[in-house]
Parts: sequence; structure tokens; C-alpha cells
Amino acid sequence: MITTLENYNLLHSNTFRLNINCARWISYTSESDLYDISEKLDRHNFFSIGEGSNILFTGDYSGTILHSEILDMEMSIDANGDMFIIAGAGLKMDDIVYHTCLAGRWGMENLSHIPGEVGASVVQNVGAYGTEIKDLVDEVRCFDLQDNKFVTLKNKDCRFSYRNSLFKEQKGRYIVTKVKYKFAKEREANLEYGNLKDHLRDADSLTPMLVRDTIIAIRDEKLPRVEEIGSAGSFFKNPIISKKELENIQKIMGFENVRQIPHYEINHNEIKIPAAWLIDKCGFKGKRFGNVSVWEKQPLVIVNLTGKATPEEIIDVENKIIKEVVDKFGITLSPEVEHI
Repeated sequence: MITTLENYNLLHSNTFRLNINCARWISYTSESDLYDISEKLDRHNFFSIGEGSNILFTGDYSGTILHSEILDMEMSIDANGDMFIIAGAGLKMDDIVYHTCLAGRWGMENLSHIPGEVGASVVQNVGAYGTEIKDLVDEVRCFDLQDNKFVTLKNKDCRFSYRNSLFKEQKGRYIVTKVKYKFAKEREANLEYGNLKDHLRDADSLTPMLVRDTIIAIRDEKLPRVEEIGSAGSFFKNPIISKKELENIQKIMGFENVRQIPHYEINHNEIKIPAAWLIDKCGFKGKRFGNVSVWEKQPLVIVNLTGKATPEEIIDVENKIIKEVVDKFGITLSPEVEHI
């Protein structure tokens, strides 16, 4: 079934809780609806949305917003004992995480409590605590607007990388309708990120549900719930820098060695450094700018503190942060949040 609404208010369709409109809103409940929708769609002026949890509308949207309400889910186990889930794009991602943990299967627990829907999660290749959605995806079924047909893409065809995918690179071509996940029987817990292992040190036995509950508790300690305070979660990507740049940060901070800087070595010359740490060292943590604030417990998050922020106010804070980090460290932060 297709539902079309004109001049639709997006206040409850973006987690920043921005009071803006789109010219047209179209929701659909089945894959076959996309044949009819594609015939009427302006291919150059539309955007597919999930829960609106990783986007920033820069103002009223002049085109069409598409929203999947494909909500079916299938679970199966093959002869090798591997479990598979096929999930509709409109399902909440965290509901899938919950069901896998309930089934006792390792893999998704580190992605617990991330806002968003199944379809959008593969577009963004969401990740947390050392796990990315690409680690679980087997296939992605989508409607190819260029060839006007459904296609099924294997994991390797999706070109997943850090917060990126084929679906972002070829924006406007593919509409994700279903995602197939694989949970290998021999998969184990991934506790290597941050202090997750410390939180679970005293556990008698590890289960996916225990890790999930632990991660939810950690997230609640430092991140605002989007249903309570408007935000888009982590606003910036963690930058990849060189060893020389890392040594330069050491000199700027007056540290004795680079071990005093939180970082992760990707290879012999590429270093990932937390954007939150850079922002914090520039003095933004908890700082308020009118209706907008940098979250007091996690400077990677920009929040609509009063619920009355405009897109322009959020963008102004974004630009202030980028400028200060460049001025202090010579590193340019890139937004993880997609600007629409």
C-alpha cells in the first residue's frame, strides 16, 4: 500500500527534532509498490529516509521523501548451524539486535541501542564498539531505479567502508528493501573496543544479551536518548591521520609520548583518533550556543537542547567545531551526519 502526503511536516521523522517540511512524503508497505512509485518519482529530487537518525535537514526539503514500511522478518538455520535473518528495511535495527541476542547468537550485540532502521543502517554501514553492520550482512535486496528492477547484492558488491557504502556512493540509484544477515555458528564475542572488557570482567558467563545490556548501560551513561533530546548521535567521523600528524599532536599538547593520546593503529602509517577527544581538547564539551549545545558527557554529539533549534544554528556550531580543531591540531573533521 502506498500513502502520499503533500507538504508533510518532518518534526517526528528526524531525530534532531527540527520543525521542517518536505514537499511530498511517500510511504510504502511492499516491494511491488516501488514499481508504481518509480513511474511518478522525480529521480533528481528525492531522498529515502529511515528513522531520520543520522541526517541533518538543512531546511525545508523541496522534493519527495520515501519511507519504507516493509516490516517482515524471517529467521532460519542451515545445515551447518549458521543462522540467517531476512529483515524488511522499515524495521528498527535495534529490534533485530534484540532478537539475535535472544536467540543466543553472537555478532550484533555491540550495535545495541543505535537508533535507525534496517535499510538506512546498511547505507551508512553503522558501527559501534568495534563492530560494523558489514560484518553481519550477507545480501542486500534493493530496487535499482536506473534499470527499473530488483537486484540482490552480495556483501562484497556493497563496497562497505567506514560509514560508507555503494548506496551512498551511487546516491539515488538503489532503494534498499530487505537485508539478509548471517550469524556463523562459531562466531564469538568482540570485547576489544574501549573498556567493554572491563565492564564484563566480573561476569560469571558471557551471553549476547549480557553484552547487549552492558552496552546499553554504557551508552545511556554518556549519550542522550534521541526520544528525549534531539540529536543525530555521533556528528563527526573519527579522522584517519598519519604517524607524523600524531606526533605533531603530541608536541601541541606537550605530552611526553604518543601513548598519552587515545588512538588506534590501522596500519603502519594510518592512525584513527577519536574526534570526541579532539573536540574536547578544544573546549567544546558541554558548551551551549543558544538553542544548541555540545553534549556535556560526549562532545561528539551536538544536541537540539531546547527543541527549538533551526538547521542554521546546528550548522553554525558544526562549523565552529571544525574551525577550532583545524586551528589547534591542523586536522579537518568530516561530518558523519548526512546533510540533506
